[in-house]
Amino acid sequence: MARFVIAGSKGTDDPTMATLPFIASEAAHEQGHEVVLWLQAEAVVLAKKGMVDGIQGVGLPALKVLANTILSQGIPLWEC
Repeated sequence: MARFVIAGSKGTDDPTMATLPFIASEAAHEQGHEVVLWLQAEAVVLAKKGMVDGIQGVGLPALKVLANTILSQGIPLWEC
């Protein structure tokens, strides 16, 4: 098992890029790895309650669904 810190730096300004770290975090966790999702720069706003509602990247699942999955899996979320 490996340890990953997956960083996201895009927020509501770029829904597609904002979603990708959440997908990567969920995938790594499902493969049995230890994961931390680190939000920085514009992505910090995604940690605020309700900010992920309505965000959906092109051809990707809704960010709200991914965020809820990550939280229910106990993946730590760091904001800086």
